[in-house]
Amino acid sequence: MSLHYDAIRHFLNGAFGLLSGWELRGREHVPRTGSLIVAANHQSYWDPPLVGAATPRGDLHYLAKAELFAPPVFGPLIRAVNAIPIRRGMADLTGMSRAIDLLRGGESLLVFPEGTRSTDGELRPARPGVGMLAVHGDASIIPCSVIGSNKPGRWATRRGRLSLWFGRPRHWKDYVEPESDLTPGRALYQKVGEAVMREVAVLRTGQRTAASRGAA
Repeated sequence: MSLHYDAIRHFLNGAFGLLSGWELRGREHVPRTGSLIVAANHQSYWDPPLVGAATPRGDLHYLAKAELFAPPVFGPLIRAVNAIPIRRGMADLTGMSRAIDLLRGGESLLVFPEGTRSTDGELRPARPGVGMLAVHGDASIIPCSVIGSNKPGRWATRRGRLSLWFGRPRHWKDYVEPESDLTPGRALYQKVGEAVMREVAVLRTGQRTAASRGAA
């Protein structure tokens, strides 16, 4: 566990709660130890710090594009919060291998299965990356649905709703049918990713139902 990361996590948790009055549900489902992927939908640049602050683990790591590590101040800052550089647009075996090694060592990783931000806030199809990491890292996956992060001007002044719900963790094998071919490869990785996004969609439906009841 990084003491720098844990201190920043606790600070951000309090700051986000104070600013937004965010709704957090399911944090008790997050395992405190063991290989884990936190799989969240992606709407905003705010998602990594929001999900990281809400996740009660001090060993959560992040995949971040390599260019972010170049600036003299921001680069060391994101390294302090467990970011792993990934070169986009190419097969970056170094970054992915590092992430898999961390999972094999019992640590946790934040992954956005959609692979990119959703400009309209709606869920996008899964890409195979989350499945590849889970299979080779032999990790469990916990789904996380984020609503409202793409409107920081509203949630930071409590004029808009910010909600993060966590589901229940399951080992990656439990995301595919028992008779499925478990040979590592794109087909298996894609199947895991799609199943994870279905879990995120279920959480999102619950969030929206709860919000509509609260507004009634």
